[in-house]
Amino acid sequence: MKKIISLIKANMSEGMNIFKISKKNDSAFKKVVIPIILAFILMGVMFSYSELIMQELLPVNMGFVLLTLFVLLTSIITLIEGIYKSGNLLFNCKDDNLLLSLPIKRSTVLFIRVFKFYIFELLYNSIFLLPAIVVYAKYLHPGITYYIVSIIGLLLFPVIPILLSCIIGVFTTFVASKFKGKNIVQTLLAIIFIIGVMYFSYNSEGFMSNIAQNAININDIITKIYYPAGAYIQLVTTFSIFKLLEFIFINLGLFIVAIILIGKIYFGVNSSVKSIKTNKTSKRYKIKSLSAMKALIKKELNRFINSPVFVTNAALGVVLFVIGCVLVAVRFDSLEDALVASGANMTLEYIKSCMPVLLFGFICFTSFMTSITSSMISLEGKSFSILKSLPITPYKIVQAKVLTAILIMLPFILIGDIIIFIKFTFNLLSIILILIATILFPLISETFGIIINLKYPKMDAQNDTEVVKQSMSSAICVFSGMVIIGLTLFLLFSLLSTGISNSIIILLFIAVFAIIYLMLSIILHKICDKSFDDIVV
Repeated sequence: MKKIISLIKANMSEGMNIFKISKKNDSAFKKVVIPIILAFILMGVMFSYSELIMQELLPVNMGFVLLTLFVLLTSIITLIEGIYKSGNLLFNCKDDNLLLSLPIKRSTVLFIRVFKFYIFELLYNSIFLLPAIVVYAKYLHPGITYYIVSIIGLLLFPVIPILLSCIIGVFTTFVASKFKGKNIVQTLLAIIFIIGVMYFSYNSEGFMSNIAQNAININDIITKIYYPAGAYIQLVTTFSIFKLLEFIFINLGLFIVAIILIGKIYFGVNSSVKSIKTNKTSKRYKIKSLSAMKALIKKELNRFINSPVFVTNAALGVVLFVIGCVLVAVRFDSLEDALVASGANMTLEYIKSCMPVLLFGFICFTSFMTSITSSMISLEGKSFSILKSLPITPYKIVQAKVLTAILIMLPFILIGDIIIFIKFTFNLLSIILILIATILFPLISETFGIIINLKYPKMDAQNDTEVVKQSMSSAICVFSGMVIIGLTLFLLFSLLSTGISNSIIILLFIAVFAIIYLMLSIILHKICDKSFDDIVV
């Protein structure tokens, strides 16, 4: 048992910085304090949403529906997070050779892998679910059994989403391992699954609308379909020790069975991921000469494509943009019924007349919620010293990273623009301004991202997930993007209410953002060489 505990402690420190504190105070601050602060901020947001929902449910004595909704929401988030997390936490780990060479059972190795996965998702789960549990206790003052059941529920709720994400992760990795482009196939399968979940969620016909009026139906649907939510709500409302034991044993039983089943193929899949396929037939190779900038961009694109977590994180925003534009174009006329039902004082004609500004705001939202360059320097890792040795100026290397990010984002945003242009009537000036914004917003976002990554690089990461999801630069860019989006949308809608024409509003914002981009470019020129040289691997 002591050996297993030691292995778990060692494994937890690999790739999960909160369990690995450096002796340097600033490193400890970045790795522990900042994530905790961000977690509390997100929990505060969830607490506010929980209170708003609870205030609607209390008048109809359906407060427990809050817990039902958050259990389902948390499980979906955990599942989506786990799908692309499983690839880095389960397969192709850096300590595979060490663990498999030790005199321990392979089932123990798999258990350690899944346990690490479980701890991560448990922490992630708690951020979303704890606020709802606290709000329920605040308003309804339940007995001691509520807290016991909730603590047990917190420990067990991640089990089913983790098992599903592990199964999907094993499947996608197994399928991907049969192809030459393993990472590309794995990324595509993960994105397709996430889009499928989003499509299903969108077609749930007003699942979250009119919660108070439809609370009973919503609760019945969720509790009947999703066992953990149903069992938990039953235990909260009418506690039974036998039901609690059933809840515990079913989840633990599923966990054990899944570990056994996954273990049958896990090591075969893991070996396939590590295998290198060679072509025995001799071929003549042609060496193509590329310019420095083209070679750098090609390198960045290859690095991007070969990192599933990087692709998934970056693609989610731009794919959502295209899906959103398609939905607006296809189902725009159906908004009329929703507007009438909500009592909103606006018509479809008014929304059509504001569409250039709305599209402008949507482009802003997509661009600043997608920061690709905030991870590009950190992802170089130990190979960064190779970049330093190249006979190319640091600014040119950094510029190639920004251009690569623009090339990744631009096609998706242009596709969305064209869909809206076809559906709605835009004048020539509005089209030109929207196209300028389509280039300008990503330029600002990615220039800002590379500046922050130069300032806060993370060159000692154990895997790509740690860089993309847990680094200081990624967190700063995400929260800065949220502030910029909120301020921009607030000012946009404020100006719309004054009756100023769409073109003038967009032109004013483009002028302001052009100045911001100019300032960021000057800052990047000024700090690039020194920041680049100061990075030590």
